[in-house]
Amino acid sequence: MQSKILTVGDDINTDDIIPADRTTNPDPEHQKHFVLEHLIGIDTLLGYDVIEAGKNFGCGSSREYAALAIKAAGIKTVRARSFAEIFYRNSINIGLNLEIIDSQQTNPIVQAIAKANGLTPFNQQRLLGKIAIPQSTTSARPMTMAEKLLAQASGNEYVQPGEVVFAKVDLAMSHDAIAAPVFNLFHQHFGKDAQVWDATKLVLVADHFIQVNDIRVDPQATKLYEQMVTFAKRHGCQLFDLVSPGEAAGICHVLLPESGLIQPGMIIAGTDSHSCTYGAFGSFSTGVGTTDMANILATGDMWIKVPATLVFELSGQLPSDISAKDIMLFILGQIGCQGAMGKVMEFRGSVIKSLSIDERMTLSNMAVECGAVCGLIAPDAITQDYLKDRVQSEFSSVTGDAEAEYEHIYRFDLTNLEPQVACPPKPDRVKNISELDDIPITRAFVGSCTGGKLTDLAVAASVLRDRYINPKVQMHVVPASQAVLNQAQQLGYLDIFERAGVQILKSGCGACINSGRGVLGKEETGIYATNRNFTGRSGDPSAKNYLASPRVVAISAIEGRITDRLS
Repeated sequence: MQSKILTVGDDINTDDIIPADRTTNPDPEHQKHFVLEHLIGIDTLLGYDVIEAGKNFGCGSSREYAALAIKAAGIKTVRARSFAEIFYRNSINIGLNLEIIDSQQTNPIVQAIAKANGLTPFNQQRLLGKIAIPQSTTSARPMTMAEKLLAQASGNEYVQPGEVVFAKVDLAMSHDAIAAPVFNLFHQHFGKDAQVWDATKLVLVADHFIQVNDIRVDPQATKLYEQMVTFAKRHGCQLFDLVSPGEAAGICHVLLPESGLIQPGMIIAGTDSHSCTYGAFGSFSTGVGTTDMANILATGDMWIKVPATLVFELSGQLPSDISAKDIMLFILGQIGCQGAMGKVMEFRGSVIKSLSIDERMTLSNMAVECGAVCGLIAPDAITQDYLKDRVQSEFSSVTGDAEAEYEHIYRFDLTNLEPQVACPPKPDRVKNISELDDIPITRAFVGSCTGGKLTDLAVAASVLRDRYINPKVQMHVVPASQAVLNQAQQLGYLDIFERAGVQILKSGCGACINSGRGVLGKEETGIYATNRNFTGRSGDPSAKNYLASPRVVAISAIEGRITDRLS
């Protein structure tokens, strides 16, 4: 019988595959009805056997639901020119058959995982001593920072791009949207009385779906949160719980660094694609799916293909009105969402040396929008200064060898960089703001792990001081943590926002993933200081979302249109 093939294009992202608002119910039998709903409609995929795609299939979020829902919908094979790295790992882990068109590349460990019918049965055999992971046979060679970190964590002297290693994890993070399914898998496959490998290295955060009931009734979201809290207490791991109904202690990627849990030289895995944020501290940090995390809880390590490294040498005198968000959008415009697929982005140069930790975190956070698995910045005096009052234990920094091989070195002089704006529906559809047509807006948003840090709020407040939001615009500000909220209060930023007519919302992920106040309604146009503008990502799929820096967002809110000029 001939297979029925659905053909799709490049950059099919995880919000296209399964929208975030469909994932509060974690049952693949529920989710299968909504695969690609914004592209082809509800239940349409159920009539197909094969998906054939272009490049970078599965980019975006680390949510394993994308692969699980495709498999549940009856798809036997996904063929693509290339796959986003996290989606590729998730698919291998659950036994979804992938084919890379015109490629014969194989890896013995990946083949062994696939042969075992997925990562969990593979690791079950490992724990019984029936499978051993071979050591690397790579000869002595200069190594990049990422290669050194992975060699050290996998017990190898040397590694090289393309080989697969099992790296010991120093910190594992999950949040309320994913943690309950992780623990359910863990106990299902490793025993109902199984204990996590090291409870001191596991951190759980309530931040993702905790505000969803502010915009729609969703008891499943509440259930996910309650189950996470139950598991956290049972296993004795660190929990950042709600500080009040619907209010997070902080968004995970801001909360963990400010709490002193991130330091140079670590290997960090998080069930969130923006876990690459922690690379700003000289750690190898990456997003993983549900099955990966369940197995990390059992084994304390994760499999990973050693990535090649791209260097971004950023020089020149950065204009005073330009921020890290502009820099990252500029890079996205230059290399695209596929430009660093499966690789490490290492940021260097005089511009990096001048950036605060907040700004460096923005660069590392959005590395995944280029397809990277991690965005690395070598630790320096600014890193040390940030950590000195937060980290009590000794830590060692890892830097690359001078003779290390890099796949490519990009050199950008940013002296004349102007504000950048990403047009919908992808973060790499970037234009200089001077190139935009006149675009009226109805909503503006400063918040999220990318845009809700103290530096971001400071910039927005400097624009809004003694000014007022355009009456046709609703503007929302979300401090990324309680610490940010308290500092913003002390510095007078919140008073400025309130006088300007800004709505200050509770800390949490909220509107960034269509799960809280500040989402875009039908046919609305917004400008957001978040990290993604995929269709339906931050509200109704008919809405248009432009990405920009907090400064441009604030000015646009005053003027009622996208601009960097105050009238």
